[in-house]
Amino acid sequence: MSKYRGVVVPMISPFIPAGSVDEPAVGRIVEHFISNRIGGIFALGTTGESASIPADEKRKLVAATVQATNRRATVYAGISGNCFGDSVDAAKAYQQLGVEAVVAHMPSYYPLSDDEIEAYFLRLADSVPLPLVLYNIPVTTHHSIALRTLERLRRHRNIVAIKDSSGDKPRLTEMLKMTGGRDGFPVLLGTSSAFTHGLRAGAVGLVPSGAHIVPAQYQSMYEAAMKNDWNEVERLQAETDGAVAQYLKGRSLAQSLAVLKSILERRGLCGRTMLPPIRDHSD
Repeated sequence: MSKYRGVVVPMISPFIPAGSVDEPAVGRIVEHFISNRIGGIFALGTTGESASIPADEKRKLVAATVQATNRRATVYAGISGNCFGDSVDAAKAYQQLGVEAVVAHMPSYYPLSDDEIEAYFLRLADSVPLPLVLYNIPVTTHHSIALRTLERLRRHRNIVAIKDSSGDKPRLTEMLKMTGGRDGFPVLLGTSSAFTHGLRAGAVGLVPSGAHIVPAQYQSMYEAAMKNDWNEVERLQAETDGAVAQYLKGRSLAQSLAVLKSILERRGLCGRTMLPPIRDHSD
């Protein structure tokens, strides 16, 4: 389980204005992460506009990410969707491209019970050829994986970690107590405002979109936490909170992603093109 930890950046998906994947930009972004000692790259997550990308462009993006990474970091790829068969097919394709683990949240169309959520993830874990990371993001799926459900799911041999983006600090405390903290089932934190809280409670990873802007600071935060240097963790929490406020504060999720990409454009990493329904940010 020690593999599924550290800083895992939820990579933006760069596009040319016509809407196809900008492969040279993928290379620049990956190099930016690795030069700052980032150990994990997560393609096709929420930050990567995964719900808006056609299947063939997803494969192109994943192939470019794996090639640019060249085994210098762990590559994760999202397979979330409302069609189970498409998710399984994507996992098989990404395995052939060299991805090391896949990530999935719940389908978001039908209201589902806890039992239905459990059955879905068990079937998915049985069907995909790569280790599966669960992804809890109720702001987009309108579901949350119940802790009693997670307690059973984590015992499946192919479910290797969970990324929790609920931002619910009491839930994180209870989850980490249940899953065993640092020495137990890996919990990766997806909400930056809860990083210090979650690390103190035993989380073993961070998944910060802000690592596009300040990757070294998030890596240092993680390393300080593993040394129990909480003064340094809190200092870095304040520093990184300030960095991400420029695109997060006062904006919806979609708007914040567009602003983030425009910041990266000014840094020469990619263009600002977003895929519908998200609009490009205009200065």
